[in-house]
Amino acid sequence: MSIDHDVIHFLDDENDTVAARELVWRLMVIDDEPDVHRATTFALSGVKILGRPLEFLHAYSAVDAVEQLTREKDVAVILLDVVMESEDAGLELVKTVRQRLKLTELRIILRTGQPGYAPEIETIHDFDINDYKTKSELTRTKLYATVTAALRSYEQIRKLDQLAFYDRLSELPNRNKFIDLCEDRLRVAPSQEDVIAILDIDDFSEINDALGHQQGDRLLQAIADRLKFNLGAEVILARIGGDTFGLMGTAIQLDPTQILGLFRDAIVVKDDSMIVTATMGLTNQLGSAILARDALKDANIALKRAKKTRRGGFVMFSAEMGADIRERVGLLQNLRQAVESERLFIVYQPQVHLASGKLVGMEALIRWRNEDGTFVPPDRFIPLAEASGMIVPIGDWVLRMACYELVRIQALGYPGLRMSVNVSQVQFRHPEFLGKLNAALQDTGIKSKFLELEITESVAMEEADFMLKTLRMVRKMGISIAIDDFGTGYSSLSQLRQLPIDRLKIDRTFVSELSQDVIGGHIASMVIELGRNLNLTVIAEGIEEEKQAQTLLKLGCHEGQGYLYARPLTAIQLREWLQSRPSGQ
Repeated sequence: MSIDHDVIHFLDDENDTVAARELVWRLMVIDDEPDVHRATTFALSGVKILGRPLEFLHAYSAVDAVEQLTREKDVAVILLDVVMESEDAGLELVKTVRQRLKLTELRIILRTGQPGYAPEIETIHDFDINDYKTKSELTRTKLYATVTAALRSYEQIRKLDQLAFYDRLSELPNRNKFIDLCEDRLRVAPSQEDVIAILDIDDFSEINDALGHQQGDRLLQAIADRLKFNLGAEVILARIGGDTFGLMGTAIQLDPTQILGLFRDAIVVKDDSMIVTATMGLTNQLGSAILARDALKDANIALKRAKKTRRGGFVMFSAEMGADIRERVGLLQNLRQAVESERLFIVYQPQVHLASGKLVGMEALIRWRNEDGTFVPPDRFIPLAEASGMIVPIGDWVLRMACYELVRIQALGYPGLRMSVNVSQVQFRHPEFLGKLNAALQDTGIKSKFLELEITESVAMEEADFMLKTLRMVRKMGISIAIDDFGTGYSSLSQLRQLPIDRLKIDRTFVSELSQDVIGGHIASMVIELGRNLNLTVIAEGIEEEKQAQTLLKLGCHEGQGYLYARPLTAIQLREWLQSRPSGQ
């Protein structure tokens, strides 16, 4: 590199102390010739570029450079000799910097004193080299200009990186950056002691609603600061969601009991002293083959389990949880295929008047039969259909098919029978539910007074205002309403009294206890008494023995269904069953 007399502005000596305290640009000279280091330092010493002075690092071989770059942070530019220990040492170092060390922001300026070794254009592109100069052409001014251009590029990339990979509120890495940082740690220094965790702030949406989003943001900032201060720099900490933080560190560093203990003390946000709690999901299954993204999914599975069973506590991911999730995913895929291949079908269980034995109606029940003839129990696939949203189209189909079947049965000479159809919480809360219900009545021609909707006790008790309004609209259409599985929930009697319902259905659990000398039989008695006081019809499900039926009748129960009378029947079987019964029954 030639040393000429180009004019460059230097800092005054009196400003040296101030400059030392300022932000600096870190520039590394990598060359096996000591004279090149001295000349470069002399040419740029004391210079301010883009408002900052330079700090020099020196490496005299590719091996030396790798060791320093692994250790040193925030190196902005390297001036790299092409030929050092070998003819391609510089290019191999570029590979290491970009691929193994993942220093993508770092700007690389190749220099060579042997123009014949200049890399081809394709090589410059493939190796992600930012500039190439021969040492002879780098005068002081040109060196200054080249480094300035590189630093300007570096600064712009850092700003873009800050926007793309960091959370502006907490100044922590975001989800994508967290995954990248965890991937680097898993790849470079995997350890069986490492843990990845997700920490979720409990009831944060309620805090936002109560105090406003601005105060909620301040709370998140305070939580992030508390976590940063107590966990230290060795723990990877990120804000990966609105009120969730991702963490990676050793099992000792991420002891969930200690981390959750950080929330025992109130968090002061402006004039508010706030007590908040958090829930954690963790995974320590971080073998070399696992990706950080997959580990984060495992931690999220554990978090969801903790939210359900250990709110304010933590759950560690296990292989059994993963197997359960995979089973659910597989079952959901099979359910979609079952819908498409029409392997779902409806059966109908007769309902009778207990005193006379006369048929009063049927309950429509959905079934799933696999290609091999085996059945998937409803209590396995219905919750899955609800969670996935598939219950809405499935429920619409069941409603229509049940209405069509009732029309056919009534045409056979059974005009007074009713059809009961279960409606899930997801269906009931769907904005188009009432419209689809009315369309089913219109399209099938069924009289609304013969249709009954069954909703569970837990659904009936949620969001009282919404339920009351919607149920009244259903009743206004002429449709009756039954509360299914009554006795298993926690009903408010005052709320129950307000609901426009027609029938209480005793859960089969309490019916089965009637044949035993246990206190459970009194629950059925209390439900029946409640129905009498509210002027409601009471129907019991799961009746399998005559003794149960007689006991229910003595207690004052009006109707029943169960294996004692008939198993759930296909449409054809139901018609045959009807025809086999004595006239008038």
